[in-house]
Amino acid sequence: MNRRKLMCLSIAMSLGLAVGAASAAEIRIVNQDVGTQKGLDDPTPAAPVGGNPGTTRGQQALVVFQFAADLWGAVLKSNVPIINNATFKDLQCDANSGVLGSSGTTSIYAFNSPAPAGAVAGVWYHSALTDALAGEDAGGGKADIQSQFNGKMGSPGCLEGSSWYFGLDGKTPSGQMNFLNVVMHEMAHGLGFAGFNTLSTGAQYQGRPDIFSTFVKDNTNGKAWTAMTDAERKASALNDGNLVFTGPQVKAQAQMVLKPLITFNVTAPAALVGSYDYNAAEFGSAPSPANFAGSVVRPADPTACNAVDASVSGKVALIDRGSCNFTVKVKNAQNAGATAVILANNQASAFVPAGDDASITIPTVGVTQALGDSFKANLAGLAVAFQADPQHRLAGGDADGNVLLYAPTVLATGSSFSHYDTRLTPNALMEYAITSTLMGQLDVDITPALFQDLGWKLNDGAQSLLTCSTGIPSWVQGGAIVGANVLGTAKLAASSLATFADYRSAMLAYASDLASHGLITGSQATSLNACLSDAELQKQYTAWGKGGTDPGTPTVITLQNGVALGGQSGTAGAEVVYKLDVPAGARSLVLRSFGGTGDVSLYMKAGAAPTATDNDASSVHTGNAESVTVARPVAGTYYVKLVGVKAYAGVSVQGSYTVP
Repeated sequence: MNRRKLMCLSIAMSLGLAVGAASAAEIRIVNQDVGTQKGLDDPTPAAPVGGNPGTTRGQQALVVFQFAADLWGAVLKSNVPIINNATFKDLQCDANSGVLGSSGTTSIYAFNSPAPAGAVAGVWYHSALTDALAGEDAGGGKADIQSQFNGKMGSPGCLEGSSWYFGLDGKTPSGQMNFLNVVMHEMAHGLGFAGFNTLSTGAQYQGRPDIFSTFVKDNTNGKAWTAMTDAERKASALNDGNLVFTGPQVKAQAQMVLKPLITFNVTAPAALVGSYDYNAAEFGSAPSPANFAGSVVRPADPTACNAVDASVSGKVALIDRGSCNFTVKVKNAQNAGATAVILANNQASAFVPAGDDASITIPTVGVTQALGDSFKANLAGLAVAFQADPQHRLAGGDADGNVLLYAPTVLATGSSFSHYDTRLTPNALMEYAITSTLMGQLDVDITPALFQDLGWKLNDGAQSLLTCSTGIPSWVQGGAIVGANVLGTAKLAASSLATFADYRSAMLAYASDLASHGLITGSQATSLNACLSDAELQKQYTAWGKGGTDPGTPTVITLQNGVALGGQSGTAGAEVVYKLDVPAGARSLVLRSFGGTGDVSLYMKAGAAPTATDNDASSVHTGNAESVTVARPVAGTYYVKLVGVKAYAGVSVQGSYTVP
């Protein structure tokens, strides 16, 4: 089981701001590992993998982070850039389990009345959502999200045998953890998927509810979370299977995503007859009425860490958790002829049997320690079966169609409450444990639905590559994000490939692959190909890449208003010139650089390329966050020179102006 924790926050303020129309969100990644030679700065050589062109471990991790930022940025709307600090740390773990990552908002805010459209006065909001609703940066340019990921994974005593997979294709090898899925998950926490309660006491932060918690209900007492006393909330946080998220978008889209509920039932002896909670394993077949039924037996070695005796042949094996990996136990039972496996926990909480072994074909479920003990005490004549739910509930939903939240009977700090429950089938991105079935590069299931309930505006139209519409929605209800993937792939390819010809070939092959795998329709393929003409591709390569010229050829790279040109890199002393054409009547011109690694300086001049001694303005600070502003620019061409104080990589350059 791979646990993750949600970072605590916060700073609190009250706001009363107005908002205009929002555009696609820009999520900026701030590399906090620069100069450490660890994590995002790890210089260890690595071969490109799964569509990730990085050639060091640090570069690959940073590519994944930026790709995730581009995906969520394409789905969400905000006029205010979202700043996400990122680093690798030594997080809590042991040999078999651990915290993969932790992330959360850096600040929280509440709106005064009247609140902006789509917001609720008097409740706490995450920093990024506050800015999106208000249309202004409440934090004054400070980071909105802080994220950290486990840098100890695979070392002795920490998730031994595991490592990060930095590919972008979802083809995670056995024994590795998909970093993109984890980053997508953790970034979602920082964007709003979390409550701000102290679950150990039931107290709300400073006595005020948060927007996430306003949609939480306890089905046992029938009360909304915000209507309970502290004592009731404390008890409700442990009410496994009865805590639900009631948001209308989540409820509606769950119908598109979750499968009908199949219940796990004891059919004999009479004293135990009834339905019981379980968690399906990540590996093997999904339990169903067709493959999981029969008598239950317990092997001579109850841990099944060694060869299992023939007593389990043709029967369901009841096996204890502990002493070896889940897949080892189940494979031994399968080899002995077991038709299915029940894994009994050795601690009070629920768990998901995790692992990856393609040779395992029988179904496996995990049950609590208490239920396992009950089965062991009534083993004579014990029989089980999976059956269709008579109430027609969804797998992970209640009788009213609300979706379950994670509320194990033993409080899991950082996991309880602020995740979907593990009963959701298929597995969801925002369950508390990463599973091998997730494909976060293409599908984020009912996470966007929850963002909608919180107040986020989403990009419902077709995804554009600059000004060309691909005809492919950025996202669709139910969570597919193929259009967002198109944008993320185009930006990554442009920023990493050496020539325009390379970019052209890569994007045409990518479009063909989308069509051949049925990820886009015929009409969408036609629209996408129109955006991959040589003229459109050249615009993209100029905006997001190396300007379409051979390496080493002096050039002036053209910027487009408001479009960040990512993936800029150079050596110490390198100089690159960019230009932006500004029309008459424009206001508030900002030319800036941000993100990536290393250290750059920025020089600006109107009408000609600047130098360090001949310029109209300059920005010289440690790091890559440089900017100059012209309050009322005259019409003309403005040039920006980026100079490498130290070697730099992954830097973005942007010019933006407003017009009446």
